Amino acid sequence: MSKKSFTIFILILLALIVFLWWFLFFRSGNQTSSGTNGTSTSTTLFPFGTTGSQNGNGSSQTGQTGSTTIDLSASGTKARLPRLRQISFVPTAGAVTYDATTTVPETGIATSSIMIRYMERATGHIYQTESQSADVVRISNITLPKVHEALWNTTGDKLLIRYTKDGSDTIRTFFAKISSSSPETALEGFFLPDDLANISVQGDKIFYLSENGVSAQGILANIDGSKKVAIFDSTFGDWGEVWSTPSIVTLFPRPSGLVMSSLYTLDTTTGTYLKAVGDTLGLTGITDTKGTYVIYSGMNGTSGIGTAVYDVKNQTSKNINVSTLTDKCVWSKKSPTIVYCAVPQSVGAGTYPDDWYKGKTSFNDDMWKIDVSTDETT
Repeated sequence: MSKKSFTIFILILLALIVFLWWFLFFRSGNQTSSGTNGTSTSTTLFPFGTTGSQNGNGSSQTGQTGSTTIDLSASGTKARLPRLRQISFVPTAGAVTYDATTTVPETGIATSSIMIRYMERATGHIYQTESQSADVVRISNITLPKVHEALWNTTGDKLLIRYTKDGSDTIRTFFAKISSSSPETALEGFFLPDDLANISVQGDKIFYLSENGVSAQGILANIDGSKKVAIFDSTFGDWGEVWSTPSIVTLFPRPSGLVMSSLYTLDTTTGTYLKAVGDTLGLTGITDTKGTYVIYSGMNGTSGIGTAVYDVKNQTSKNINVSTLTDKCVWSKKSPTIVYCAVPQSVGAGTYPDDWYKGKTSFNDDMWKIDVSTDETT
């Protein structure tokens, strides 16, 4: 073979190799999509299933729509709503779920569903969705930057918006009512006094602590701040509280894993309070919806987290088979002995809850259902 023929052969061989590489690469790439509108069938590492997209103007989030099944493509490909799905793709200041009745325009048939409303932390915009639909719709576009906390009433039409005043440590609390104006609902309301410490909402009532640095007064009022009644006085001025039961507020000194403290239950009807748990580092707790049990957590020795349950009637405590912070727990509204908790898969050495509050540590959690009467954990 001449030198010229050999060169031509090499060039042809190289061309064939390039063609085969191109053919195989693009052919395998096309196989990751279905034959219907090129819908991708590849998996994702994100655990919440198929996610939607949030429009730049924040008006709606789409991609999962419908009731029992949803259209994922123009051809009508069906898929069920996932059991666990992500609703918001940005940090939120607070959310509420409530029962609602909606009417299907095409049929006029009324159906019951669970409505979910929440406020974005960065913008203060309010969104809502239903349990049986993946559509997320903005219902208020009033911009309230850097909202720290949004506390809702039971029916989701009133809330307290809490944030710090620009350039200061002043805590502002704005009472807002969602009006029915269109196309997007507006917020109407007014400011409550500045620098109110922890506030909890129960129905259309609030309990908050008015502190002056050396003492504290517990105030019961309507959610708009009217009809205030003082039901608690303390010479100590740094309290935390959770109001999860209509007649009982759970009170504890602001928790730190470096400080021993006690937990109390405050009766909102009589103003009496009783010590439930004592001498625990980093102590926090939540009373169940019937006032029968208190789940509480604290430092387990010099590091780690311990979790236990206090029986109010028998005045006894017992450890449970999970270790988590009670900030990650909520009592069932259907069964008074059931509590649901996000439980860290592992907890490293540290000071709790301080390190978690400061963002020095984070956890990978599993969801657990705990029956405190039988010690069954699932």
